[in-house]
Amino acid sequence: MTEKRGKFIVFEGLDGCGKSTQLEYLRERLSDRCKRAGNQRKVFATREPSDSIAGLICRGISKKTIFVQPETECLLFAADRYEHIVTEILPQIKAGNHVLCDRFFLSSFAYQSSHIDIKRVLEYNLAAMNLIKPDITIFINLSPEECAMRRTLERPTEEKYETVKQAEIILKQYAKAIEFLKDKMNKVLSINGSGKQTAVFNELWDALLSHRVFKKEDFA
Repeated sequence: MTEKRGKFIVFEGLDGCGKSTQLEYLRERLSDRCKRAGNQRKVFATREPSDSIAGLICRGISKKTIFVQPETECLLFAADRYEHIVTEILPQIKAGNHVLCDRFFLSSFAYQSSHIDIKRVLEYNLAAMNLIKPDITIFINLSPEECAMRRTLERPTEEKYETVKQAEIILKQYAKAIEFLKDKMNKVLSINGSGKQTAVFNELWDALLSHRVFKKEDFA
């Protein structure tokens, strides 16, 4: 296995924006590039909350089957993130593999800072943020109304933060969080999520190339 570190790319956005679909498109594209280059690099897709014990509790919170205080919720998401980084993300990157993650610390700032102070969210997440930061964060930008329409086609019940009214607040919180964290994270790439999925991906891929996120050695 190559000793070169892999790339770490995060997808963010409202529930229903299509980020999971775009992540899979990118996984397929990168896997194909690595395969054609004839190397042993892999592309590892993951998500948050993860499959850790804390992550499973966080999923219960999102699905409204577990109820905790806002501070407890934020701490649990931060704990899951730390475990996720140490046990999954860093080992893959150090092995030379590329990691694509569906949500990361930006989600905590967007979703939880409406309940607790954003500086407190930062305090809880600093341990994880000091371990690694994404090479680039891809934000799939889509209106709350269109996200809600897409979600109704995918699942019958709403999760904790999925009403249109809540999503409008979260979208604003994303913008505030990106500004608040501008000195603590690499570039955030905003991609218009409306239109055909393949067209969105073509825009995303072109943007990654234009920003030189990947170089020839990333596939060698």
